[in-house]
Amino acid sequence: MYDQANAIDEEEEKEYRLLELKYEKLYSEVYAKRKAINNGTCEIDAGLVAAFDKRMAVRSADEKYAGIEVDICDVNNIQNTTKGVSGFWLRAMLGQKSIARTIVEKDRPILQFLQDIRLELHEHDSGFTLFFEFEPNSYFSDTVLIKKYHMSSNNVIEKCEGQEIKWNPGSDPTKMKKKKKQKKGGKKTNVTVVVKCDSFFNFFETVNADDHDEHDHDHDDEDEDHEHGFGEKIDLDFELGQSFKDDLIPLALEYYLGVIEQESDEEDPYGDEQDDDDKPQPKKPAKGGPDAGAVAKGGNPANPECKQQ
Repeated sequence: MYDQANAIDEEEEKEYRLLELKYEKLYSEVYAKRKAINNGTCEIDAGLVAAFDKRMAVRSADEKYAGIEVDICDVNNIQNTTKGVSGFWLRAMLGQKSIARTIVEKDRPILQFLQDIRLELHEHDSGFTLFFEFEPNSYFSDTVLIKKYHMSSNNVIEKCEGQEIKWNPGSDPTKMKKKKKQKKGGKKTNVTVVVKCDSFFNFFETVNADDHDEHDHDHDDEDEDHEHGFGEKIDLDFELGQSFKDDLIPLALEYYLGVIEQESDEEDPYGDEQDDDDKPQPKKPAKGGPDAGAVAKGGNPANPECKQQ
């Protein structure tokens, strides 16, 4: 019976993966339209704008939308025209709490050049790849940064594969210079060393389970702290990748507008005694939320009078 149950589980996982692949291709067509609107490379259909205005007129009369406040949307000057959405992905990332925690102040001007985040599901395994597309900029020479997750089965991660970013001199936010005292010839001298520091761009490091195994082989006498440290690192890396895959990419517009209710960062007064089922859960609107075309136009889902100047 155990073997039969496992065989059914494997078949179910294969069928589910095929459905994922099928529908992700359909979603990618919608995301491509969102990219074109955000980057100002397409015209917005007049019928879509009219439908949005009509929908907002109805919603503005509904009391449950009265308390929602959204700032006026910014626009880019592209070829002397007001098209595109300025800082769309940076603002969306800052709106998603788990991702926002990884972004420090010096990351923000770099992420202003982010034009799109794209997802590709693997057909050869259960993993996925994230593509971060940037405008040409003065910080690094790459225009696409890639993070791959290799998975042997659902939620079984084998490797988080990043890439080495080709930073321009003095532009790497993941490194900083620090003064350090060093003994040499019986005398202490001050030397300048380069140390790692917090930055979102540490996300593009590679975390490899094979490297961990080899390291453990050479450190058999160490305590369990190293193992826990690595396990926590790969878990956090995978969770962040999942946040992009399952949350930010499909709900980027909603995070940009700030209309998703999320759990508070404040400590739970009941601690661990409160049952997980009783805790408030984040509320996410359906993927067919507010139209991206309305954002590019300068529309406000809470205020139909908020339009592009």
